[in-house]
Amino acid sequence: MGSSSKLEKLAYEDRISNLPDPILTHILSFLPTKSAVGTTVLSKRWKSPFMSLPNLDFNDSVSIYRDMFGWDSRQKVSFMNFVDRILMLRGNDLNLERFSLNCVGNYHLTRVDEWIRIVVGHNVKEINLTLNFREVYKLVEDVYMCTSIEVFRLKWKILVDVPENVSFFSLKFLQFTGVKFASYESVEKLLRCCPVLEDLVIENCKWLSGCCLSVCGSALKNFSLDSYSYLDTDVELTILIDTPALETLDIRELTSEGIFIKENLFSITTASIDVAQKVERSVPSSVYGDSVFGLLKKISHVKYLTLCQSTLGALSYASDFSFPTFHDLNQLELIVDAWSGWTLLPSILGSAPNLETLVFPQFSSQSQFFRFSWSPPDRVPDCLSSKLKSIEIKNFQGINDEFSLVKYLLKHGRVLEMMSIDCSLLADDAKIQKKLYKFRRASSTCKLFL
Repeated sequence: MGSSSKLEKLAYEDRISNLPDPILTHILSFLPTKSAVGTTVLSKRWKSPFMSLPNLDFNDSVSIYRDMFGWDSRQKVSFMNFVDRILMLRGNDLNLERFSLNCVGNYHLTRVDEWIRIVVGHNVKEINLTLNFREVYKLVEDVYMCTSIEVFRLKWKILVDVPENVSFFSLKFLQFTGVKFASYESVEKLLRCCPVLEDLVIENCKWLSGCCLSVCGSALKNFSLDSYSYLDTDVELTILIDTPALETLDIRELTSEGIFIKENLFSITTASIDVAQKVERSVPSSVYGDSVFGLLKKISHVKYLTLCQSTLGALSYASDFSFPTFHDLNQLELIVDAWSGWTLLPSILGSAPNLETLVFPQFSSQSQFFRFSWSPPDRVPDCLSSKLKSIEIKNFQGINDEFSLVKYLLKHGRVLEMMSIDCSLLADDAKIQKKLYKFRRASSTCKLFL
């Protein structure tokens, strides 16, 4: 009987609450902030560990739909009071690892200012702001003086107006998505105060003034620029890149009149270039095409390169038609465009003597108005006869010129190990397969996959 009572007592004993504060805090850190708050109603014992949480994530998504349909504005007030209470009760000596705020609708912006000031005072290392207020929120200046911040993400209706004093001495990752900048030039002003910044992402942002987007940073390793969904036709924009240590470059851009890289990027390993001149252009297409060739020459040490259809279209207009030699290029992905088709392919292959992998995500145009023609070069590219091992073709439609190109690649691919062909939905797979298997292969080890 005594043994049974002892077991019953152990079954109801709250062992978790008896754990040390650091362990309880670690357990709570895996819960959403709102759920972690709920543990404090279980016992006063949980209050201290909760107040020491390293990460605070506030998301008003529960009340978003009520506010959208005008049901209960008190939900917003309740959310603001909740954030106030959590931040105010936190001890001044407790640092923060991460602060995330996701808000939509009508908010008191002065209260948002105060929240950010508080987290800056806690030596926060990561700030994520996703704000879609009814009016644009101007980022409070205190955040620019945060010497502890290492990761900073800003999204949606936020105005970035860089002050004179910026102290992002620890910042390594910076991302802007859909925000507004006071000017193009403010980006350079900000970046010059980020001495250890390694990653920069600029996606679909708007600019209130200026005409030169300058991206700089001696420590910057990865840069991504995407301006496809936003067009500013009134600005003759120039993009300058001064990042000597850059390793990864991803550009999707059709708002500028030219992209210029200051120095050869000797550390570059991966690049994806998707650029096009805007319709209301102020410089000739040949000049823009020359600037794209100039960009390629600065990244000629790249190992993995993607050239999109708009890029190939721009290159086809250039007056100085000369590709640099990509000695280190191992993998090339070409998304051919409907205008220039495969006309650039011989020159591109001829400029990549050590290419081993060739990928066509879009092999030819689906438009009935464009029919690609394949004209073999006088000299077989070196990579095709001695290095190219793998070719991947997607959206194969089975038109005659496609067969001509595949036949050429198989005929001259002496070390080819694999060719993979993915047919389009409307293609006759059986008919295509029968025709392809009749082509002679220069490589006895080449396997054909359909």
